[in-house]
Amino acid sequence: MSFSVWVRESVAGFPVTISFHALGMAFLVGIHFALDLRVLGLAPKLPVHLITKFYPLMWVSFVVALISGLMLLLAYPAKGLTNFVFYLKMILIASAFIVGKILTKKVVQQDAEITTKYKILALLSIGLWVSIIVAGRFLAYTYTILLTTDFY
Repeated sequence: MSFSVWVRESVAGFPVTISFHALGMAFLVGIHFALDLRVLGLAPKLPVHLITKFYPLMWVSFVVALISGLMLLLAYPAKGLTNFVFYLKMILIASAFIVGKILTKKVVQQDAEITTKYKILALLSIGLWVSIIVAGRFLAYTYTILLTTDFY
């Protein structure tokens, strides 16, 4: 049995993979939200640089989400690679990381004053992460091809 078939058809493969993906996304998004909400003024007495103490967990959760996401893609490659929502999700993820990098570099590392520009970026970040989650959920319902055998 191939790995993709195991993920797709075994009793544990898909449920375990999707569970790890959800947990990885939860920590990844949660840590980004913590920074975004702090930039927006929530918990103003909390030094913003303390959020970086969670960055190692954020990167571990990113790796978990990435590996489990690749496993989900391997389970149904035709479903994912023929769906424009998959590509939209990838673009949104790249965009969210760029915005997060800007906020980290300017607000956290350079200790810049939190201006309206950075608050707008924080709102954009929240919107991007919410859109990523929604796009991920839509992937389960927006496909036109499930398996490569559907081509025939």
